[in-house]
Amino acid sequence: MHQPARLGQVVQPTTAEAGTPLAVRAEQDPEQRSWWSWDNITRSASFLVSFGFHFVLILVLALFTITELPKQGIELVVVDPLEEEREELLEFELDDSEKISSEMTIANLTTTEQGMEGLVEASLSAPVLELPPTEYLDGPEVIFEPNALLTKNTDSLIQDMPVGTVGSVQEVVGDYQEAMDQISQELIWMLSKNKVLVIWLFDQSESMKDDQEKIRRRIHRIYGEVGLSEHAKGQALTSAVASFGQGFELHTRAPVDDPEEVDQAITEVPVDPSGEEMFCSAVGEALTLHRRYAKTANRKIALIVVTDESGNTKDNEGRLEKSISVAQAADARVFILGREAVFGYPFAHVRWVHPQTGSTHLLPVDRGPEAAIVEQLQTDGFGKRTDAMASGFGPYEQVRMAKETGGIFFMLPGEESNINQSIDRRYEARKMNLYRPDLRARVDQLSEVKTDPLKTLLTKIIYDLNPYQERVADVIEIQQRFSPDPAKFQQEVRKQQAKMMTYVTYLDKAIEVAEQNRALRDDSTSLRWQANYDLLYGQLLAYRARAYEYGAYLTKFLASPPRMPSQPDYLELRGWRLATTSELAAPEKTDADIARSREVLEGIIAEHDGTPWATRASWELRRGFGVKLEPVYFDTRRLNRNRGMSNPRPHMPQPAPMVPVPIPKL
Repeated sequence: MHQPARLGQVVQPTTAEAGTPLAVRAEQDPEQRSWWSWDNITRSASFLVSFGFHFVLILVLALFTITELPKQGIELVVVDPLEEEREELLEFELDDSEKISSEMTIANLTTTEQGMEGLVEASLSAPVLELPPTEYLDGPEVIFEPNALLTKNTDSLIQDMPVGTVGSVQEVVGDYQEAMDQISQELIWMLSKNKVLVIWLFDQSESMKDDQEKIRRRIHRIYGEVGLSEHAKGQALTSAVASFGQGFELHTRAPVDDPEEVDQAITEVPVDPSGEEMFCSAVGEALTLHRRYAKTANRKIALIVVTDESGNTKDNEGRLEKSISVAQAADARVFILGREAVFGYPFAHVRWVHPQTGSTHLLPVDRGPEAAIVEQLQTDGFGKRTDAMASGFGPYEQVRMAKETGGIFFMLPGEESNINQSIDRRYEARKMNLYRPDLRARVDQLSEVKTDPLKTLLTKIIYDLNPYQERVADVIEIQQRFSPDPAKFQQEVRKQQAKMMTYVTYLDKAIEVAEQNRALRDDSTSLRWQANYDLLYGQLLAYRARAYEYGAYLTKFLASPPRMPSQPDYLELRGWRLATTSELAAPEKTDADIARSREVLEGIIAEHDGTPWATRASWELRRGFGVKLEPVYFDTRRLNRNRGMSNPRPHMPQPAPMVPVPIPKL
């Protein structure tokens, strides 16, 4: 029997094994083969179990990969897809309940795309009636960095708005309650990032006293809703109150955190009799006074302006860009609760009846326009415009300030019943987006006018027929009130007939230039400026027809004055007033202009339906193309009432002399 060798002993092959080849020996003695053979491996159960376990383990580990973490955090800008674009003119109703909401939601911040940067469809602003364009060339340049939005770290679904991000321009609201609800949400969002200083800035106009009372009634609600936020604990929200008119007044010596003190400060807002509202200067003053406090206390600023006027024209033109720069430097957002601008005109007119004389006065208030440069005729064909046609947009200066500071212009409905020739319409937001005014700096727009032939053409015609320019006012302003005295009446009519010849010459030249440059209108890509051309051309034709009718009618009136109907003794004839009518005095001379004007104006209504241009064209058609004189009577009983008894009894004390009531300034 073959014995295994002992340890350390060398085993020598036998003689028979030594002489046999290896291959033959393997076949002859399979039991002596190496234990590494495949048969031995496959017979090993423990090996198979171990092999299977490790094989599966390797497969499992292979499913996992290790990725190196990025050195910088991924930067995200998350935008709620359900949020509506804020530049859309929204109309909806809210419950006017004064109860504080029990649940709060943080409003999503509007995105840069909603700021309308780069949109330059058209432009309009308070007409520069007395200053040449060169006066604007010293304005500061505002630089906006759109990429700043991508440089913030993301730590929540609502992201911080970088300095320089433009706002959502404007929102149409039904009342103060709706605007205040949205302001509450904006303040809650700001408080989620920083402590906040709210500055309330009120217009000192007498017409704003009711509005200030409405704000006071809602102060506790807005602070109550903001207080429900987890971020509004302690003194996270402080407030200041100021007001402006011709000057500026601060009503809180230092910012306060008690709503009662805010309420009391609002009651101290005075009435400024000057009728001037230095809007841009007041914004700059309010921010300058509080900038150091906000910086020291590490607070963001929300400036809320409450006004019903667009502000003094010269102050707006000279201080707008500087005020915007101050707001941007202070990292302040400007929210404005204002009114809709008058279409293409800086003023609306309030009818005011003198309590002693009974005469009606049209008092101008700053209410527009919606663009930076003059785009509409400032005359109604006989003199300065006195209508108040809605433009669909807020005043240029206020909307631009809100946009450039990341704020919102809340356009409140006009509630005044005494606005002269008020045409208040709600235009469709999507339609009006195509006619949006240019909100770039005025200096940039004035430079562009020089290089745009269509804008140059229309601007020149408008200025040549501008009744606010002294050199042409005597020609453009046609007499519309005449004396009741026959001799004086005749003198006035003769003078106006002579002046009418010069006025018609102005209109002839303007119409000729407009017709020769029709191709500029057709080549324009701006719907707004196409509509501007169409309306101006249609109005020029209508005004020339009415000018001829004016002269012809007055000639016939002198030749055969109308027979006056009998009136009560207490009615006194005070004169004659010009009005328009559909009846024509000289159709043989005016039919061609009337037909062409009607065609153009009706074309505007069809092509630009649902816009202020269509509304204005419809208004011109309704006026009629003829003229007439209407008698103006005065009720003398009013004077007797104001003077007391006309025949006081003997020994009765005489009434004190009546103190004249001055005409107010609004």
